[in-house]
Amino acid sequence: MTRVGLIINPYSRHNRAGVFRRAVAEQGDAFLWVEPRTPAGLAEALTDFRRQGVRVVAVSGGDGTLRDVLTALPAVYGDDAPDIALMPAGKTNLAARVVGGTRRDLRGLRRLCDAARDGTLTRTTWPLLEVSWPDAPERRVRGFLFGAAAFAEGTRIAARHIQGAGVHNGLSVALSIAVTAAATLFGRRRRALLAGEAMRVTVDGAPARGGHHFITLATTLDRLVLGLTPFWGEGAGRLRWLDVAAPPQRLMAALVPVLRGRPRPWMTDAGYASGRADRLHIETDQPVVVDGEMFEPGAGGLVVSTTAPLGFVAP
Repeated sequence: MTRVGLIINPYSRHNRAGVFRRAVAEQGDAFLWVEPRTPAGLAEALTDFRRQGVRVVAVSGGDGTLRDVLTALPAVYGDDAPDIALMPAGKTNLAARVVGGTRRDLRGLRRLCDAARDGTLTRTTWPLLEVSWPDAPERRVRGFLFGAAAFAEGTRIAARHIQGAGVHNGLSVALSIAVTAAATLFGRRRRALLAGEAMRVTVDGAPARGGHHFITLATTLDRLVLGLTPFWGEGAGRLRWLDVAAPPQRLMAALVPVLRGRPRPWMTDAGYASGRADRLHIETDQPVVVDGEMFEPGAGGLVVSTTAPLGFVAP
């Protein structure tokens, strides 16, 4: 029998009222679950899970909670990582919408545990995106979506306005992109956004793309939300990337082709680039975003790469 351990983020949007937690607690010893509130608490919980033979870690939270769990796993499980089951309960749940998951309530948890007991879980594997800092080799963050420049501004907009207005899940990601595009075309910060950020992007050791950059994205997912697939091009790596030079040329004409991943012939010479890679080296002095959270780049910049595929399961 495959044992399931549940991690509940009490700060996630759908968990704040405590309804799910109370429902799980009322089941007594039927489920192995924890509600860590600090990184140290999460590490302790995962250590206990490993000691008790947990092979499926269910995550009740959003993309940020999942990022924290994925980042903490290697220090506890090493190369023998458990499978992950997603129970989307956060503001943004991009990974669950693409990779798949189960219901975020007690019924979903029961179905997951029953399928684990009966050996009927559906399993798929996905490589993770990993961000590391050359000047701090011990520091690593694992998740699914990396963004810089205008994407960081879109994340700020989503945090301040869109999610605060009650728009959540994958829709908030899509709307943050749309609002950023609108702000670039018509907003008061139009000039600043169009000017981009000074950055050097090196793809698999090729000559660096210097100058100013309007937006840079990277992911191991095959799509984002609402059918958005802003990636194209070739390459052997598992990391899909997009980089648009600043100021973006003919932005209104390029917007739909970029979001659909179907570039027009003129776009390459205009600074719109995309492809697949194993490694990106990003040199910037501005914060970047990994699954919704801002991170400072460090003096040596940062490296975006991929991990070995990790198992994700659902009933």
